[in-house]
Amino acid sequence: MSLFQKSAIALARSPGVGRAMRALAARTSLARRFVGGADVAQAVRTAVRLREAHGIRASLFYLGEYVADADAIEHNTRQAMQACAALGQAGLDVHVSIDPTAIGYMRGDELGRGNARRIAAAAREASAGGRDWVVLDMEDSGLRERTCALHCELLQAGLPAGLTLQARRLGTPADLAWTIGQRTSLRLVKGAFPERALDHAGRARIDQAYLDAAAIMLSPAAREAGFLPVFGTHDDRLAGAIMALARERGWAPEAFEFEMLYGVRPDWQLALRRLGYTVRVYLPFGQDWWPYAARRIGEHPRNAWLLARSLNTEGRYFG
Repeated sequence: MSLFQKSAIALARSPGVGRAMRALAARTSLARRFVGGADVAQAVRTAVRLREAHGIRASLFYLGEYVADADAIEHNTRQAMQACAALGQAGLDVHVSIDPTAIGYMRGDELGRGNARRIAAAAREASAGGRDWVVLDMEDSGLRERTCALHCELLQAGLPAGLTLQARRLGTPADLAWTIGQRTSLRLVKGAFPERALDHAGRARIDQAYLDAAAIMLSPAAREAGFLPVFGTHDDRLAGAIMALARERGWAPEAFEFEMLYGVRPDWQLALRRLGYTVRVYLPFGQDWWPYAARRIGEHPRNAWLLARSLNTEGRYFG
């Protein structure tokens, strides 16, 4: 992990910096650049606008992670359930993303599993017949096996559960071997904040690991199982290679998705839509936006200039 990334994590976790940045929210565009709204209603309005204006889908994510307080855990769980209901009422995909550490895994696996079941049941109940999933985000390596086990448990219970895997992790191909045989959604990301003993090293090797995983996800066996591949990347080189591989293997453009962070590379999102591909944005909402925004800067140092610029300018998404 670089010094820049360590500094970004420290800023993200600093209560004092967080309070100061939230106090500036009225005149900063940083939150508006990366966050879709302060509450469920605002987030759903943003999702409706994206879908109606650009045909872009959304996965809502309530901001909150690494939570051990029981009241905060219950609050996070209810926010995700309310998002499911509101998306269904709006006629959108009932698609939400959740961090296991936000819904109870910091206190115990039993609590986390129970809350995940509540959220997934709410998604199933609110389903409007779209691409409806509760997607488990992949956090640090200590949660990998527990998150994969939770995904398996939810699927076995007949609940609409998806999973996120990190291409840079050496164990990802083994995790994919089971997953592609299920009727589920899987979001493949490169993975942030590396751990040397567990990861591929170097950009070229990580990119190749991403494409190797994509080849597994776009296999005939995956298509026959009703598996939905989701490629979480802003890298147009990788996207181009994935599009070529999908054409070669007979996957229609609408049979898989590209997913990007809300506020990052909207021009590329629109270009993919014009080419006929399904695009989804990971759309966070809530008041505690500073840790999330700081991590986006840490993961992509070229975004650091947004922090300085946002303090005295207005930002808009898609104009």
